[in-house]
Amino acid sequence: MTVEEIRAHIDPIRHEFAEARSLILPALKFAQTEKGHLTREDLEAVGEATGFSAAYVESVASFYDRLYLRPTGERVVSVCVTLSCMLRGADELLEHVCEREGLPHDGGTSEDGRITVQEVQCLGYCDRAPCVQVDAEETRGPLSLDDADALLEELRSSPRPERLWR
Repeated sequence: MTVEEIRAHIDPIRHEFAEARSLILPALKFAQTEKGHLTREDLEAVGEATGFSAAYVESVASFYDRLYLRPTGERVVSVCVTLSCMLRGADELLEHVCEREGLPHDGGTSEDGRITVQEVQCLGYCDRAPCVQVDAEETRGPLSLDDADALLEELRSSPRPERLWR
């Protein structure tokens, strides 16, 4: 992602933020949409576009679990493991999804790079536990193991999204 592309994204929304450093998050989220994760070059481009050092930008990126500093799959499936979901089978759901994708019990990225599975804390869907979120946009629940199989098949059969919003 280039500095110009990032500026083109943040300049129209710049007036919405009282402090310039608040632009770092939307700039990082946008920079991540190209590859699904942030590279050193992306961090430097965000730094230049926002007026902060790459080191400062990286400190922001490393704080948030939805900003990825390592490659991820084309689709990211986040399984909520907080109390409500745990009491309604999140551990079994996470283990099932990981097993189906050939991953260790705590997640990772499938060998073909299509699916990343991760555990996350509360998604705010406690009344629909256990739940998962796809690409930090779509939350589904309650999810049975059969529902999870159908979701993974759906994700695998769908084309790669043009932009990888996370």
